[in-house]
Amino acid sequence: MAVAADAPKSTAPAATTPPPMTAPAATPPASGSMAASPKAEVKADAKAMKAKADGDYKAAKAKADADYKAAKAECGKKTGADKKACTKDAKAAHDGAIKMAKAEHDKEAADVKAMKK
Repeated sequence: MAVAADAPKSTAPAATTPPPMTAPAATPPASGSMAASPKAEVKADAKAMKAKADGDYKAAKAKADADYKAAKAECGKKTGADKKACTKDAKAAHDGAIKMAKAEHDKEAADVKAMKK
């Protein structure tokens, strides 16, 4: 097959390969930089875990207290034995929620303590 003489020629440059990529030279961390020893990292992680555990416990306790307050308000609409039973159930649910939150907090505190060893 013959190519027409009046066909436009390609103006694209010849294919070239890019220069090889090289990694930057590794430099030691400067004094006071974010690089920390493994022990310091573990200590920081433990501190963060403890803060999270404390926050989770406070949030769970606040939720249990709010739920108890709402349940008592509902119980206030009842009379007699129904009111007494409702109040007792609300108190039991509140106490159970607090115990669960405390148990979870204690477990996380034990995990933090074990992490520090």
